[in-house]
Amino acid sequence: MMDRYTAALRRPELRVTALAIFVVVLWGMLPWLRALAGEVPALQLTAMAMGCAAVSSRLLPGSDSLRSALRAHPPQAWLVIVGGMLGALTLYFAALSLAPAPQVVVIAYTWPLLLALAGDLYRRRPPSFVSILALLLGLAGVAILQGGGASLAGRVGLGCVAALGAGLCWAGYSLFVQVYARPVGSAYPAFFALAAVVALLLQAATQGLVWPLSPAALAAAAALGVGPYGLAFMAWAHVLQHGNPRVVPVLPYAVPGVAAAILVLTDHVEPTLRLALGCGVVALACVTAMRGNTGQRAPRLRPRS
Repeated sequence: MMDRYTAALRRPELRVTALAIFVVVLWGMLPWLRALAGEVPALQLTAMAMGCAAVSSRLLPGSDSLRSALRAHPPQAWLVIVGGMLGALTLYFAALSLAPAPQVVVIAYTWPLLLALAGDLYRRRPPSFVSILALLLGLAGVAILQGGGASLAGRVGLGCVAALGAGLCWAGYSLFVQVYARPVGSAYPAFFALAAVVALLLQAATQGLVWPLSPAALAAAAALGVGPYGLAFMAWAHVLQHGNPRVVPVLPYAVPGVAAAILVLTDHVEPTLRLALGCGVVALACVTAMRGNTGQRAPRLRPRS
């Protein structure tokens, strides 16, 4: 019995799933780290996090130089991957500064549902009834956390729109990586570096840089780059290309629950019945989507050399 259990743990599919769970935990830490870096504008925080991600990932064995990455991937891959990073991070950071973190996390993490629907459309098949039901359940979880939508005015409303935009960027980015034929893990230091430069230039041109920053803000930016948006980005790309397509798209549904638990433990939010119920309904959407997923892999994009 133990030998069979040990052998099962060695299966590549289970190792990839374990890696995906690790990514989920890292993503769950992001709202807390964003709160610690509260004084930093969203674009500047994106630039700082991506810069730290570029440095830390370049130290890993097997990472590509900028020249090698430019040769390995066509312009459209750079556009989608770097653009997806910038959109997802900047909009997510902006949303967390405008609206309550639990609502933002749940709205942003409807992206696995969007990914499932986009995957159906990419495969040229109509979305299944179960996929649509899962999407409706996810939206119901958002509505519960919003208290029926009564709090969607002003800054909070803008934050919710930004969170939805971040989710759309994540879904598009993830679908591209999932169907892209070439491995991208070794090129991430170059992707991170370009994203950092673009974000820094945009921040300097639009609002100017905020400096000096507190030690807590600097530490939070570094931690974001190394963890949730450094190791996690690279690990997620590997998971998307090698994981079980029935399991991988729904694991991120655990992020709102993990994030809520971390925020409660760090005294950033109060534990409430609405918070637990909203996260629970989103988790139910996760289970529903998993049961409706056929497990078929999307055809790969074959980029031109």
